Amino acid sequence: KQWYQRRVPITAGGIFDVLIIDNRFRETELWLAVGRNDIAIYPRQKSLPLEVHTYDSIISFGAPQVNVFKITIEGHAPLEMNTPEFLDIARLMKTYIGIMVKMKKEKSTDCDSALIPLL
Repeated sequence: KQWYQRRVPITAGGIFDVLIIDNRFRETELWLAVGRNDIAIYPRQKSLPLEVHTYDSIISFGAPQVNVFKITIEGHAPLEMNTPEFLDIARLMKTYIGIMVKMKKEKSTDCDSALIPLL
């Protein structure tokens, strides 16, 4: 994973070993990269992602059962994976989404305060 962290352009975040449950990829043992702006699925030891999804396109995520993590993505089949790190993934995604929401609210508030009422 250290090689990957040096070669793959994700911003902060974490890299997790996952076993994809469905057959959407040729390989089932992959990496899930959780970054500040998006998530990505990578073949292990490779630097080009198979899929990248922004947090805006993620409808829901969570652990329907122990060691299973599911991400529902707009316009795609749900992504289900086995991983003992499901809680760490969920916490990290929740943190990044919370930061994005806070930044959008602050940006919206800044724009609102810049408006001058015309009387």
